Amino acid sequence: MRPVITLSLALVCLVFLALSGGRDWLAPADVWHGLWSTENFVIHVLRLPRTALAVTAGLALGLAGALMQGLTRNPLATPDVIGLVQGASLGHIVALGLGASVFLGETVGTAFALFAVIALAREQGPIAFVLYGIGVGATAAAATTVILLRAPDATITQMMLWLSGSLARADLATAGALLGGVICAVFIVLWRARDLRTLWLGDDVMTGLGVNLPVLRFTVLGLVTLLTAGATLAVGPIGFLAFTAAPLARAVTGAEPPALFPAALMGACLLTAADLAARLIAPLVTLPTGLIMTLIGAPYLIFFLWSEKRKTA
Repeated sequence: MRPVITLSLALVCLVFLALSGGRDWLAPADVWHGLWSTENFVIHVLRLPRTALAVTAGLALGLAGALMQGLTRNPLATPDVIGLVQGASLGHIVALGLGASVFLGETVGTAFALFAVIALAREQGPIAFVLYGIGVGATAAAATTVILLRAPDATITQMMLWLSGSLARADLATAGALLGGVICAVFIVLWRARDLRTLWLGDDVMTGLGVNLPVLRFTVLGLVTLLTAGATLAVGPIGFLAFTAAPLARAVTGAEPPALFPAALMGACLLTAADLAARLIAPLVTLPTGLIMTLIGAPYLIFFLWSEKRKTA
């Protein structure tokens, strides 16, 4: 409970900073009064939608990453590393071209990428799982680029902004819809809490404790697919967030694996901080939040691989 409280307080502070910060900083009193005045343009049009969407998308991706890491017991097996985010992006582009539901397209793309990786890496170990995932992600990204090259110029401009992971067109309706999905996922996690706490113990121990492994795997994979698709639809493909959220949450708070709720809160903190940084670094232009998240996550990936090498040396 203490890790959840600690990260919740940190998130509240970051949200307040995100509402205050920008080209023009607002005093705490101005932020408070602005929240209760719907006529405040800066708060209700420029900053609150972005912040709300950063929080909800961060919650979704942080939870999805922790679930996938727990299920596979592999810290690298997260939606952004094993190609699920790229699959969602490809599904998004294909659905736009066909005039179909974009969320349905992203869900199908995510699920297809996930089951492709599972089928290719079956019984070949955790390293193969990650490598096949990287290959599937690269293939999906290449296919997305090919489709974009055949699209009209206006569509390319719009989609390139989305593919960079931008919150510039955030709105409260999208944030509210994604929040509803996250709340549903939280209820499912609470319902299966006893089984989910055993994820890192191994299949033999879980079976001995009476866990129905096929049902649990199906539940986790379904949650990961829907959370990844929903978050990617809302903010575009954000790299390294799902990968970094759970390890950082455990490092900062000392939470025990799989640390699902601390990971979700850490994901929200990271994306909120990245969006605030994007607005502060370039207040007059649209700097993609996904770029800032990559600048945070890529060095962490290098550090993680380096530390793992030292452990095995």
